[in-house]
Amino acid sequence: METQPQKNLNNVSFSVNAEKQTIDLTIIPHGETTPISFHVNYKLTERNGETEISVQNAASDRIWVNEILKIVLEKYNSEYKIPQNIAEIVKMFLK
Repeated sequence: METQPQKNLNNVSFSVNAEKQTIDLTIIPHGETTPISFHVNYKLTERNGETEISVQNAASDRIWVNEILKIVLEKYNSEYKIPQNIAEIVKMFLK
């Protein structure tokens, strides 16, 4: 018997403003009836031939999600090295 993977997200809206280095994302998680919106400020840097992205700030319109985002950003490193084989593609969209 085959089973279909359950959809986890519906009605995803995603936009990037490379000039302002922001990402806006709106999703409706499976089982939810209202969307959750996210706003992320990021920074792309090139250092020693490597491209890195760092999350400067992240916020949500849901208070509880916003609190989780704050905890995660305070606790974990928000800088990520982008693999060289996709760095040029990422820069085309985010820079």
